[in-house]
Amino acid sequence: MSPRILLTGIPGHYTRLIQRAEDSRVFYSEKQPQPETKEAYMRELKNISNTGNYLIGEGALRALSPDATHIPFWHLYNAVNNGTGLDSINKQFDICVFTCANLLRKSLSADAEAQVLAKLDMPVVMLGIGIQNRPDLEESLPEGTQRLLQVLKEKEHYFLTRGDETAAYLKDQGFSFVRPVGCPSMYFMPANMRRAIRRLPDVKVGEGRTVFTGYMGAALDTIGDMNALSSDDGRSAYVIQDEPLHFDMQIEPDEEGRVYDSTSGEMIGDLAFKGQDELKKNIKVHTFFDTNQWRAWTSSMDFSFGRRFHGNIIALQSGVPSLIVAVDDRMREMLNFSGLPKVEAEDLNSANDRSAFISDHLAQMNIPQVIEKYSDRERSFRSVLTEIGIG
Repeated sequence: MSPRILLTGIPGHYTRLIQRAEDSRVFYSEKQPQPETKEAYMRELKNISNTGNYLIGEGALRALSPDATHIPFWHLYNAVNNGTGLDSINKQFDICVFTCANLLRKSLSADAEAQVLAKLDMPVVMLGIGIQNRPDLEESLPEGTQRLLQVLKEKEHYFLTRGDETAAYLKDQGFSFVRPVGCPSMYFMPANMRRAIRRLPDVKVGEGRTVFTGYMGAALDTIGDMNALSSDDGRSAYVIQDEPLHFDMQIEPDEEGRVYDSTSGEMIGDLAFKGQDELKKNIKVHTFFDTNQWRAWTSSMDFSFGRRFHGNIIALQSGVPSLIVAVDDRMREMLNFSGLPKVEAEDLNSANDRSAFISDHLAQMNIPQVIEKYSDRERSFRSVLTEIGIG
């Protein structure tokens, strides 16, 4: 008999439709949000903090057996703290899959996670757990995160990590079941991922429709990318993930009071960001809160390039050739483990001609080797889920 799987943690975009939750039941609205005013747009962004995170929950739900049921983490947290408790949850489910990301970092204390998982009377799978920066592991992690690790050590636990560095750290901490698997988002549409990688040698850098991701508003690197790699015909675009929340991108409504067109995903208000005067190309700016809409729009592009992991993963899912710029240890762990196409930020930033550098980089890539490694990682991921009994 298949285990009854409780899926919680980082959600997919379907969480936007949740009206309420009672015990182990979740009630969804049939009405899609249309966050076109500034207030509604910012509220949607705050609900997930980074729209790229939706790919994590979505990838997890696709990978698990049909017996998996998503319960929003906020509902479990509220039940623990308002006296309702988790008795009904413990009766309804046999195992919990907790989707996470760069949880092991000094800037986050996982107090809420520790509190909730301590009340679950079932094994816990930490799916996609990873680091932010290697030096964080050399210091003491925040108290709440240490408490979470202790809670998990006292349970039947399964750690499926983003890569080898996190796996080595957790093994050193004495955890018994630790497997590096990558991020579940990487295995959401594997056939499209492989097709996108095969198309990389055909990319004509600086021509066609290119979609960019990065940290516009925080640094000038992304603006340099767009100036060097986008075409002159205004057909390239940039996709926001969290810049108005965390990187000082300012948005103001147009004369109709709108900042966002929910049909096209295009930002239509006034945007202001650091280095705006340095941007020499005509770039349209988009945001997507529905990953299906995001993939459908991205599928019309010719190339994806940027400094965001999930902003490029969704392009690969869409069959669009993508090159990911590795900007930190969090990304390097996932990219080194998966073998997905990457370039180091330091090498890119120091190139005199970024367009020629990227063209040469793509030409030198061993595409069959990249696909072989990715396919091996995908098989391993599904094998581990089957081993646990949740695949």
